[in-house]
Parts: sequence; C-alpha cells; structure tokens
Amino acid sequence: MTDVANIVVAPPAASVPRSPWRQCLLWFWVLLLAIGVLAPLVANEVPLMARVEGKWSFPAFADLFGRPGAGPQDLSWKQWWARLPADSEDLAVMPPWSFGPEETDVTRARLRPTMSHWLGCDDTGRDVLARLIHGLRTIVWLGVPAVLLGAFIGTLLGAWAGCRAGIADVVVARLVEVFVCFPPLLFLLFVSAFFGDSRLGLVLVMASVFWTSFARIVRGEVLSLRERDFVHVARGLGVSEWRLVTRHLLPLVRSQIGVTAAFCMASAVVAESTLSVLGLGPGDVASSWGTMLRQGSDLAVVGVWHLWLFPALAIVGVVVSCHLLADRLRARTAV
Repeated sequence: MTDVANIVVAPPAASVPRSPWRQCLLWFWVLLLAIGVLAPLVANEVPLMARVEGKWSFPAFADLFGRPGAGPQDLSWKQWWARLPADSEDLAVMPPWSFGPEETDVTRARLRPTMSHWLGCDDTGRDVLARLIHGLRTIVWLGVPAVLLGAFIGTLLGAWAGCRAGIADVVVARLVEVFVCFPPLLFLLFVSAFFGDSRLGLVLVMASVFWTSFARIVRGEVLSLRERDFVHVARGLGVSEWRLVTRHLLPLVRSQIGVTAAFCMASAVVAESTLSVLGLGPGDVASSWGTMLRQGSDLAVVGVWHLWLFPALAIVGVVVSCHLLADRLRARTAV
C-alpha cells in the first residue's frame, strides 16, 4: 500500500534561504533557555567544584536540584575560597559570575554599576545581574511548561475538532468561547487567590489561558486541510484518524503552532511579571523580574535608577524577541 505522505505535494526544489536574523533569534532563545535551566552554574557564590582536604564536592550542581551544602571550616564557600593560600592543595572553581542572587553585603547596598558589579546592587547588597540570571530561571520553569501544556491540550482539541467536525467541532468551539470570555489578567488574579503562591498552580492557570489560542489556530487550519485531495485519498486507503492527524495534518501546521507558542511565551513573561509586581507571584522566588521591578520602583524616587531599569529592559527584551521570532516564523509560513 502506498504511503499517503507521498501524495502530499512536496516543496519546490529551490528552497527558501534561511534568514540570518531568524537564525540569530533561534540561537538567542537557545542561549536564554540554557542560562535559565543552568542559572546556578552561571551565577553563584558557591563553587562549581571544590577539593577540600582531598575530597571533591560540587556545590553549584547541588544547587540545581536543591540547596548546596554548608561551606568548610564554619565559613561560607566564598569566604573559604577567598582565604585559600596560593600553595594550598585545596582548590575551588567558581562559576563565570561569582555572585549569588541571595548573597547580601550591606557595604555595597544600592551600589551603582561598576566593573565588579556590572548592573549594580540592590538595597541589601545583592548583585542585580545575578538576580536577573536567576529570574530567567523563573521564566523558563514557569513560562515554558505553561506554553507546552497549553500547546499540547489546544493542539489535540483543535485537531480533533477540525478533523471530526460535527458535534466535536461544536463542543470545542463552545469551550473556546467560554474561556475567551474571561480577560486573561483578571482570570489570573482571580484564580491566584485559590492557588496562592504555588508554582504548579500558576503553570496550570496560564496553560488554561493559552490552550484556546492553539485550539483556534489548529482547528481552522485542519478544517481547511481536511478538504484536500490527499486527505480523501488517505481515508479511502483506510488510514486511521490518529495517523492522519499526527503524520499528515499536524506537520503541515507546525509553523502556525510555533508562531502561537512564541506569542504565548511573551504573554507568559508579561503575566508572571505582572503578578509578581502586584505581589501575587510565587512567594519563594526572590529573583523574579517582576519582584525586582516592584522593589526598584519603590526606590526610584530617591534616584536609584538601576534597580528598575535593568529588570524592565529584561522583560521588554524577552517579549520583543518573542514577537520577532513569531514574525520570522510567520514570514516563513507565508512563503
């Protein structure tokens, strides 16, 4: 039996050249995701690896999954590292940025950008760059799961409604209309009162907002594709609905799904930052960009400009990059 994939019209031989801007955006997002996931290995006051009295330990790696152990000799890791003599057999390999997001020092409170602290310090002496890096970790662990979960639910429901039509289409369309009736921000504020500062709760709430965007896009595209000749041929050959959707319909709408995911990621950044500014974000995330922006705004009246400027630039930069990536993906789809 001939595979239906061969019936689908192949793209023209002269492929569209890849835009260097699109490649830069993709690598930029790969870098952001890597930094967000590996933030404790990029900025931390504890070493990546240390040898103490012949024993090796990896405190920064332990920070990826929990809390690093206490430093040797009743000292912090950084104090121990600073006091190591040049001829000592003990050693420590510090991260690229050797400041942690919760490392305080009152002697550098409200310090403006310098060569040793590129973005300055806050009112308790915490390094702003380290807090921004760990705030990116918050974005990754909240925004990415919410977008992926929303994409999974919305894509499945949209493809099911578009492929089956009839009652399935009516049910999904009515569900989308019900969820769209609630303004996203008000919905987040309302539900956060029940979930409190739970990260899982915030992910579920954002996913419940995002799935409608994916469902509408996929449903519309599949409704158009289901009338194509290759779909009728596939059904005539006895191809199952599941194989038809997963192998032949969804691959044709992956660019539209990518565009929607980029826009939803931008919305996730804005939503998390907005909730944190209002004091409704995850309570244990001290390095959230929204929390930093709220703290910086409180000190803006006394001329401490760097505490609100850099978090604001980080939020705007990530949101703009999401929209640029969506625009590039949409341009590729149009071609």
